[in-house]
Amino acid sequence: MNEVSAGNWLEYHRELLNSGFVRFEYLTAVHLEDDLFEVFSKVSSADVLTSTLVKTTTSGSIQSIIEIYRAATFHEQETKQMFGLNFIGHEQIERAFATDFAGFPLRKDFSLPKRTEKVWPGSTEPDEKAKRRPALPPGVFADWITE
Repeated sequence: MNEVSAGNWLEYHRELLNSGFVRFEYLTAVHLEDDLFEVFSKVSSADVLTSTLVKTTTSGSIQSIIEIYRAATFHEQETKQMFGLNFIGHEQIERAFATDFAGFPLRKDFSLPKRTEKVWPGSTEPDEKAKRRPALPPGVFADWITE
């Protein structure tokens, strides 16, 4: 894995392209806290025998790499929609998924709905006193067991 500074993100990808890494594989992020993210991309050689993973840490925005790798367009759209990370030079990002969903569901500060707010999908509530019958060891049949 190659770790680069956020300021060198675009130039490093340009160097990778010039050194034979012509195939873009993916781009994603990890939300650390507040507006701090780790961003990862993977690029490969044309025959996919050699690949490299690039990592950087950024605060809320990073340079877009779509001028170097056009295939990164969807990945940047998805990362923007799921994490709220801005890509400089790709301001016209359309939503990767058509939805009216508000918020960024892959951020650590995104709160999920509580269990009490959602109706239990089963026909009855689970019984707290119910016990599961212990499983038999492999190869042991139920009629072999004496009580």
